Amino acid sequence: MVALKKITIKGIANIGSVVLDLQQITALLAPNNYGKSNVLSAIEFGIGFIQQLPEVRQKMMGLESCISVNKFIAGKPFEFEIEGSFDENTEFQYGYSFIWKRYRKTEDGIVDTGGSIINEFLKIKSKIGEKPKFTTLVSRNAPNVAKYMPSQTGRCDKELAIDDKELVLNKLSNYDDLFYHHYIQAIRNIRIVDADYLSDPVEYFAIKMVVKDEKHKYLSGGQIAAYLYNLKKKAPDTYATLLSAITVLIPAIESIEPIVISANNLKVDDDAPYEFPDQYELVVKEKYNNQQTRFQYLSTGSMKLLYLLTTIIRAAHESVQLLLVEELENSIHPSLLRTLLDVIAMFLGDTKLLFTSHSPNLVRHLAAPQLYVGLPSSKGEVDFRTIRPSKVNAVLQIAGAGEMAIGEYLFELLQDTESDPSLIDVYFTPKKA
Repeated sequence: MVALKKITIKGIANIGSVVLDLQQITALLAPNNYGKSNVLSAIEFGIGFIQQLPEVRQKMMGLESCISVNKFIAGKPFEFEIEGSFDENTEFQYGYSFIWKRYRKTEDGIVDTGGSIINEFLKIKSKIGEKPKFTTLVSRNAPNVAKYMPSQTGRCDKELAIDDKELVLNKLSNYDDLFYHHYIQAIRNIRIVDADYLSDPVEYFAIKMVVKDEKHKYLSGGQIAAYLYNLKKKAPDTYATLLSAITVLIPAIESIEPIVISANNLKVDDDAPYEFPDQYELVVKEKYNNQQTRFQYLSTGSMKLLYLLTTIIRAAHESVQLLLVEELENSIHPSLLRTLLDVIAMFLGDTKLLFTSHSPNLVRHLAAPQLYVGLPSSKGEVDFRTIRPSKVNAVLQIAGAGEMAIGEYLFELLQDTESDPSLIDVYFTPKKA
C-alpha cells in the first residue's frame, strides 16, 4: 500500500504555500475563517486532478471557486506535490503545476486564456545500497514536451510529446512495459476519502433510488447498517472492538445490533421497474429503555460518532491512504476526546487521518508534529505551522503558571501575534516555501 508522508499545496484559493508532514493522525487547529476547510478541499482537488480525464482537467483549471483573488497569490500557478513510499524500501516524490485560466471580455464575448500544465516530475529512491538517492523518472518543464526514463539502464532523456491538458503520469500509464509502470499505477490509484457526510448523518439512513443497469432499478438504503452487518459476519473481532468503543464513548448505550429484513418473499414480474433488496437496520439498546429502538432516534452526535468509526474501519480495510474529517470534536464530549483519539489510532492501521478543529482542548492530546496551528497573516494567506519542539515545555509552563489550559494559552498567544508578529517565529516552526 502506498503511504503518503508529505503534501505541498501552492497557489489555490487563499493558499500561498502549505506544507504538511503527515503523521498517523494530523490536525489543523484554528479559529473560524483561517482556511482549514480550504486546505482539505485543495488536497482533494490536487489528487482528483491526477485521476481525471483531460477534458475534466481543463474545466478544473478554470474553477472560479479555486482561482485565487488574493493580490499576493493571484496569477501564480497551482502547485501540488506528494511524497511517500511504495514499500519499506522505496520512496517517491511526485508533483505537477499548471497555469489557471484567465477570463477576459472582448468584442466577441468572454474568452479564456491559460489553463495548461507547465511542470511535472516523478522521482524514486531505493533505500537499498550504500548511498541511496532519488532518481528522476519523469521531467517536464514546458506544456507540450516532457522527458522520461525508458529503461533501468537509461537516463531521463527520452522525449515525449504531450497535450498541455494531459499529465505525463497518465500517458505513461499506457506503457505497460515500463519498469516503473506499477509505481505509476500506484500513484494514480491513491485514494483520499472526505467524510463530509458527518455534517448530516441522518442522510445516511435515507432510502435512495439507485440505477443498477438499463432494465432494473433497486431501492437502496441503510448503507452503514449493511456494512456493519457484513462486518459482524466477516470480521467479528473488529466488530466487537467497535461495539466496545462505542459503549465507552457513549455510556448510555448497552448494545448496537445490525439486522436484516429479508425481501426474498416479495415477488415481482420480470418487467417490473424495480426490485426490493434486503433492507438493513441498526437497533440500539439504551440503559434506561425497556426495548431496542432504531439508531436514528439517537442524537446526531451519537450517529456522527458511529459513522466516523465505521468510516475509519472501512478506509483501513480498503487501503485508503488518507481520510479527511472536519471538526472531529463536534461528535464527542471534551472529556472523552483522548479516548476517541486512542480508538481512532487503533482502527486506522496504515490509513492516515487529517482533521480540522477549532477546539483548544485538542492541544493537550497531540504531540507537536501532529498539530498544525493556523496563524494570523498580514497578507490574508493560509498559514499553518507546528509549534517548535524546543518551545513545547515553555508553553506548558507559562500556561500552568497562568492557571490556563494549554489550549487556552495557545489561542491567547495567537491573539498576541496579531499585534506582535515576531512571536510567530519565536514559538512556531519556519514557514516552508
